[in-house]
Amino acid sequence: MSATALGPNSTCQAVMCIELAATSVDQPIDKNAAIRCSGVTRKVYTTLYKTLENILEMKQDIGIRDLAVQFGCLPAVNPALEILARYRKECEGKMSESARDDVNFNSSLFTTGSLYTACRHLKIKVEKSKFLLVAGVKKSTFDRLSSDLTTHATAVIGERKTGKSKRQGHWLEDLEKSFEEECSPPKRQPIAKQHGVSNGNNDYEEWKRKILEGTKTNTQS
Repeated sequence: MSATALGPNSTCQAVMCIELAATSVDQPIDKNAAIRCSGVTRKVYTTLYKTLENILEMKQDIGIRDLAVQFGCLPAVNPALEILARYRKECEGKMSESARDDVNFNSSLFTTGSLYTACRHLKIKVEKSKFLLVAGVKKSTFDRLSSDLTTHATAVIGERKTGKSKRQGHWLEDLEKSFEEECSPPKRQPIAKQHGVSNGNNDYEEWKRKILEGTKTNTQS
């Protein structure tokens, strides 16, 4: 597929090729100036540029964690990694050995698709348009991949929620047990101990009683 097939005018094609060439040799380029020279809007230019980058296989892969930082959805990182791993395992099981080498599951298409699907199932609000921009593919292609990933997302996130509920249940049970132990009435102590009376005190009281009785008898005499 040529750049002409993407639909941009000749000036836009030339500007995109210059930017791609500069990027490939790590030379800085003024993005704003490039967009002004292209004769199209920023959104159109960015979409065309990403598409051309994918066609020429010049796009640098972006990891799921980096994407999550960029889009502000870090809680979705681990589920997204699990979703992609399950999807990759499923696909590779159906592919021939030669076909496996042709698919890069670390490409932006798969990383953005996995992260976006995880966000949807975790109910994390994200802008789909930003994911599409990084993926560099048509919306229909992205939606088809997201649909394929949904089964794995349901399995992964469902398992994680179940595990979390079980752990929470154990914690609540421990808390309830501790609360019951603290609130249970104390064991009754022997009467002698409750009143602070010991055998020695009993002997003293008996001796005191006898002395008083003896004193009383002597007085009466």
